[in-house]
Amino acid sequence: MTPPAVQAYLRRATRLLPPTAARRVRAELHGNLHQSMLDARLRGLNEPDAWAAALTEAGPALPAALHLARTHTLGLALRWLLAAGLLGGAAYAMQGTHPAAITPATTQAQP
Repeated sequence: MTPPAVQAYLRRATRLLPPTAARRVRAELHGNLHQSMLDARLRGLNEPDAWAAALTEAGPALPAALHLARTHTLGLALRWLLAAGLLGGAAYAMQGTHPAAITPATTQAQP
């Protein structure tokens, strides 16, 4: 059974992520913490102390949350910006008010 302190750490570390990414990352972080706990058990610690050691090794949740958010949402933000740019360019092209929309038939020759 995962201790409440570990569950709280996992929630805090993934709170800035979208729900789907948060579930995946939480499972991976849990696996890493569990392995650290097992390593601490091999060093002779009892289970509660081993979980505490695993959390200490993991470091504070806030820097982890910021790093994970940067890693897992920056690509999404860039995709949204690219899509917005493409849609904006398409809307501009559809307006027909830019110089490329002026055809020779619509211009008058100057003598």
